[in-house]
Amino acid sequence: MKFHLPYLLLSISILSSCIQFKVDVLKPDIVTKIQIGSAPFHIQAELVNNVLTNVPLTIPYQSGTSYLVDTRNSLIKAFDNQGELEYILGNPDLPPNPEISHYKYKFGTIGNITIDSGQNLYIQNRIGSKNSLDSNNDQESLFKKYSGSFDTSATSPLPSFVLKMSSKGIVSSILGATGKNTEPFRFIEYMLSPDEDEIFIYHKFAEEMRLTYFKEEKVIGEIRESNLDVYKSPDNSEYQIQLDKMYPIESGEYALVSLSYYSKGETRFKFRRIYKVNFNEPTKTILLKEIQDPNEILFSVRDNNEFYIWETEDKGESVRLQVHDKDGNHINNKRLEFNPPRGQWRETFTDAEDNIYSIRIRAGYLELYRWR
Repeated sequence: MKFHLPYLLLSISILSSCIQFKVDVLKPDIVTKIQIGSAPFHIQAELVNNVLTNVPLTIPYQSGTSYLVDTRNSLIKAFDNQGELEYILGNPDLPPNPEISHYKYKFGTIGNITIDSGQNLYIQNRIGSKNSLDSNNDQESLFKKYSGSFDTSATSPLPSFVLKMSSKGIVSSILGATGKNTEPFRFIEYMLSPDEDEIFIYHKFAEEMRLTYFKEEKVIGEIRESNLDVYKSPDNSEYQIQLDKMYPIESGEYALVSLSYYSKGETRFKFRRIYKVNFNEPTKTILLKEIQDPNEILFSVRDNNEFYIWETEDKGESVRLQVHDKDGNHINNKRLEFNPPRGQWRETFTDAEDNIYSIRIRAGYLELYRWR
């Protein structure tokens, strides 16, 4: 039998292409379903201008417990997988109830929260009254966003500290921007705990974004926006370079940094680049990927060194997650298909264990889903 080499190579190329760009369709499995209402054992959401507010954007979940922030009342509520309230952290304005355990702590205004493998909560505690947030009109717009919308702008000027608190309400330490018991954070965009006594905090400091890696309340690594070598390269003269986000890998070895490039004259989007930055060389950028489509956004970094690019499909009805290897090669795809109506779905996010979650509001309940 004779084989014609050009056709054989073409067949191999087509086959490898099909394998490389296959799509794994993920399905949402419900984790918990919590009633929205006015009672203290519900999610006490509020309808403002036909928009449901006081609903968290992300929900830490671990060992069968979901932790929800009640910003209006400065509380954290822990619910089990059946949607039943396990306990409350804070000072609830309610009469004693033997059926509801609560651990008293006077919070200011609660922001981001995350949890480590030792069941310790890290709580952004803003200094000042929660009424200061109520007067900020930008806060309301947070609840009008679809999943996959990302914003690095602050929604509150209130400084904050990060409390490390046990599930029994015992505070073991207070983190500031440069370590234990130091100056407050100005603005925190997200927090991620890869292991017990370890936390990454992505925050603003001195007019720049920083990704700070804390271990046992000490700073052991930090990537600063202004120190990245791209701002000293010839590209900085030709383009306006804007930081999108930084995402750390769980091991703490490095982070991926997403930067958008715009033309200086017309400020039009030109391309987006994904760089690798090691924590032990926090100024050096290593180019992994260049993206031409402004709608393709860095979504997360996995512990196996793969990373996801978020791409909205079907006018927002579904999302394709482009899977890339550690060198930036596109190796696979995953699809999240949201059951209609799309407007019920809120934020989609990941945790330190590479799980992907989505929040859905439906028929008077908040539903938390995990994609598999």
